Amino acid sequence: MKRKIYKELLNWKKSETQKPLLLQGARQVGKTYCLKEFGDKEFSNYHLFDFMENPTLNKVFDLDLQPKRIIRDLEIIYDINIDIKNDLIIFDEIQQCPKALTSLKFFAQNLPIANIAASGSLLGLGLSDDSFPVGKITRIKLYPMDFEEFLMALDQNKLVKLINTISLNKSIVEPLHQKLWDFFKYFMITGGLPEVVKNFKEKFNTLSEAFNIVRKLQTELLKDYIDDISKHSGKIKSVKIEAVFKNIPVQLARETDGMKKFVFKDVLSGSSRYSSLEAPIEWLIKAGLVFKIPVCAKPLLPLLAYSDEKKFKLYMFDVGILGCMLDLSPKTIFNYNYGSYKGYFAENIVLTELFACLDKPIYSWSKNTSEIEFLLENNGEIIPIEVKAGINTKAKSLKVYIDKFKPKKTLLLSGRPILLKNKINIQLPLYLASKFQSFC
Repeated sequence: MKRKIYKELLNWKKSETQKPLLLQGARQVGKTYCLKEFGDKEFSNYHLFDFMENPTLNKVFDLDLQPKRIIRDLEIIYDINIDIKNDLIIFDEIQQCPKALTSLKFFAQNLPIANIAASGSLLGLGLSDDSFPVGKITRIKLYPMDFEEFLMALDQNKLVKLINTISLNKSIVEPLHQKLWDFFKYFMITGGLPEVVKNFKEKFNTLSEAFNIVRKLQTELLKDYIDDISKHSGKIKSVKIEAVFKNIPVQLARETDGMKKFVFKDVLSGSSRYSSLEAPIEWLIKAGLVFKIPVCAKPLLPLLAYSDEKKFKLYMFDVGILGCMLDLSPKTIFNYNYGSYKGYFAENIVLTELFACLDKPIYSWSKNTSEIEFLLENNGEIIPIEVKAGINTKAKSLKVYIDKFKPKKTLLLSGRPILLKNKINIQLPLYLASKFQSFC
């Protein structure tokens, strides 16, 4: 499966001041696959050392953290030859060996010619400050596949070309919009976890089977994520973390007359304050399982200065897992007939698309009953993004925002195939969310 992150990996390889690479992301987003493909295509050879599969590897790092000695021992243990100038060395699941993570510092200092890449999830959870090689690594974050990558995985190359050649002031003809919309609904069902997408592709000619295998895999993966919480956080903490995790889809669906934000009192009995749930929420963020979107009182730069740490929204990292947690059947999602929750589903998928294409914080804004789902800074401007799940593009909150703050640009995403631009307003279909920078 083609992943856009490949270009970032190539840039790392070409860098004149190459540091060890650390590829981070939630479990099952494709980190190992990307590094193996990268090693296979761009290096003479690659050597993968998996700390989860082989826990005894940790002992190699117990004696000291001298790179030459570590490589020598790995060569002997695995009966291989490692060409440090031309081969790629992959430390997979490096979170299982904190000393291996620390060793990246010494590879950067003492053996910079070595091509070292590591992958890890749950990094920063349970590790001491000394374990993390601050300033000595290049960090790249991998998210679940976005819609364009989903289309590429399904060999829909003509649709990929179409969404990359669409321009403003031109409406997409209805048959093309409908085909893109159908595939976007498939994407709402699968989400962007590569294993799920792969199995969906294999059964695509029989959609009922494809939907069944997708939901079965998502159910298994969801259990794995919950097991990770128990395994890596301890019995007492895991109760709160799991409660927050399971409560997010429920809170997204809540009907409110005012600002939507995460409500602490509804999560767990006896934990009604931010202070009691701050650590569990941060755990989920570090694990890559949720996105935290601060709510700003004023849409002014810097946005962080106008946000309140106790007012925020939480979203799931993958819309396929969200559908699974809600027990929304794939058929229901595809028929696009699940009431007001469509709006929250659309918000979540837009957010995952934005995170997949941006490397910057995202915020929200609310005032009385008006709310702008997302705010982001782009080239020194704050762009408000309103999300509509259906074809109704009457955006009351966006109008309030425009009247109050006079933004230079706004973005409205909806289910309509329209492409409109005037001095301040850009309207795009939801499936072009990750392409918004091309239109702004």
